[in-house]
Amino acid sequence: MIGILISAFSSLVALGALVVSALAHRHQVARSVALDARERALEAREKEAERRERRVQASMIEIRASSTGSPLHDGWVTHRLEILNPSNQPITDLSATYNGEAVADVSGSLNSGSTHAFPLPPPESGVPAYMVLQYITVFFTDAAGMRWRRDGAGGLRRGAMTPDGEWRWTDREDPVITPSMANDIAVGPGAGSSHWAALADADTHQRRGVFLWVAAALAAVLALFVVLLFI
Repeated sequence: MIGILISAFSSLVALGALVVSALAHRHQVARSVALDARERALEAREKEAERRERRVQASMIEIRASSTGSPLHDGWVTHRLEILNPSNQPITDLSATYNGEAVADVSGSLNSGSTHAFPLPPPESGVPAYMVLQYITVFFTDAAGMRWRRDGAGGLRRGAMTPDGEWRWTDREDPVITPSMANDIAVGPGAGSSHWAALADADTHQRRGVFLWVAAALAAVLALFVVLLFI
């Protein structure tokens, strides 16, 4: 009888150890998945921050169109292109197109805090002043040496020169609204607290589940041992 009890108890202990091992493995896998997801999220966040940082100065460049009536004729209007650089670095290699045609007078560089105005060629048909900007595209090189094109709606495309000397442009990107990245990058203790808190809560929940499973398995083993002892 004692031998049977010892054998049964040993089997139950082995079963309990197997259950504990399986639960621990499950917890480890779940934790690894959570860590991988967190690393991917952080990596994606860093890449997005880098992309935003690259277009900070380009986002600050403004283009405007103005129109003035001709003193010679009431129906004649002269359109002008204004390029503003409110950033703290110059931009260079200026050029522009108007309705797909190069604007010959747009060239050179634009220093920090400066504004240049250039005459635009007369349109083929009467274009109202409020529609002129949508036909304009401005090209420039920022202080980091990156080539950009900015359309009249403010959209940005970054350029890369191909081996045959042609420019290839990336997909359109919206300008960065704020030049400072301080509000977008989590730095120091407490940064991104909601994200980290959620991960901590999930980890705590997993640990509590493992503990409950282990406690239940041990309770079952002890109960069965007591029953066998009094048979």
